Amino acid sequence: MTVTRTRADRRRYAVAAVIGHLVVIAGAALLREPTLWFAVGLMIPGLCLCVGTAAVLRRSVGRPGSAAKDLDERELLLRNRAHYAAFQGICVLMLVDLAYGLYAAGQPDPGSLLSSMTAALFVLGTSLPALWLAWKLPDDDPEDFDEEVAPG
Repeated sequence: MTVTRTRADRRRYAVAAVIGHLVVIAGAALLREPTLWFAVGLMIPGLCLCVGTAAVLRRSVGRPGSAAKDLDERELLLRNRAHYAAFQGICVLMLVDLAYGLYAAGQPDPGSLLSSMTAALFVLGTSLPALWLAWKLPDDDPEDFDEEVAPG
């Protein structure tokens, strides 16, 4: 049995991914000359955590990330709900990026500040569908994964 078949396990991975994303965003906010190496040192492990856990989550949520021709009606509905929720989340992230851009405009080297924050928010936005599905999907049915084949 894999470690991500239960909702609780997937939620733990989702929380770890969000923590990784928040660390990357904090590093992007600190990416300026006096704190440059601290920010880079913060971003590298945060990026490893968020990308690693997001990859595990994408694999664990399974088929709702597949093409439409491979999905049944229930899986299509789940995928569409996840993408719609992620779209709303990305809209909020872009508002945050806009507000940060207004702040960065008054700072020295605003282009690098804004580009690093936009990249950090983009990485978070790409993992939102998997995070939503990991949080919302129910536990897998253990009978689907039994090793034994029923006689018949």
